[in-house]
Amino acid sequence: MPATPEEVNKILGWLGAGAEAGAEGNFGELCRAVTVRKNKEHALRFAAVPPAERVVFLPQCLRRIGRCQAIETARGYECRECMQCPAGTITREAARLGYKGVYMLKGGRAVAQVLCEARPTAVVGVACSYEGALGILECERKGVAVQFVPLTRDGCAETDVDLDEVLSVLEFVPLARATGGGGAAEKTPGRD
Repeated sequence: MPATPEEVNKILGWLGAGAEAGAEGNFGELCRAVTVRKNKEHALRFAAVPPAERVVFLPQCLRRIGRCQAIETARGYECRECMQCPAGTITREAARLGYKGVYMLKGGRAVAQVLCEARPTAVVGVACSYEGALGILECERKGVAVQFVPLTRDGCAETDVDLDEVLSVLEFVPLARATGGGGAAEKTPGRD
C-alpha cells in the first residue's frame, strides 16, 4: 500500500527534510534512515522495559508457504515453532525470555489493534523499512518504546531477517538487571 501524504510528511519531518526530499529521493532509503534514527532515540527507554512488558511484531511474509504450520487467526498467524522459518526461533526465544507475546501480523495496520489490546510498554518490530517506519509512528502515538530490525530480503512472501540481530535485540535487557541497578546496559542492540 502506498504511503499517504501525511505518512510521507511525518517520515520526512523525522529526518528534518522537506517534501522535496520525498519527491527527489528514494523513499525506501528515507524509511531506512528513519528507522535507524528512531532505534537510537528509543534505545534507553526500550532497555528499561522488562521482557514481560514487551511484545514482538513479525510480518507474515517470513513464513515458508507450504511448510509453515502456523495457525491463521483474525489478524495474522500463531507460530507453532515448526522451525521452517526465522519466526520459530524468534518465538521460542521470546517465550524463553518471558516476552508478553509474539504477533505474526498480516499487515502493518494490525499494529494499532495489537497495541490497544496487548498494551505493551515496548515492541520489537521486524518488517520492511516502510512498514517499520509506519510501525514506529504508531508506537510513538501510543507512547510505546520500539526497536526495529529490517528484513534482509523484502517481498510479499518468504522474506528473511538477520536472526542474530533479532535475537540480540530480544536480549536487550532492562538497565537495572544489566548493571545491578544503575548505569548503561551491558547488552545493546547490534546496530550503530
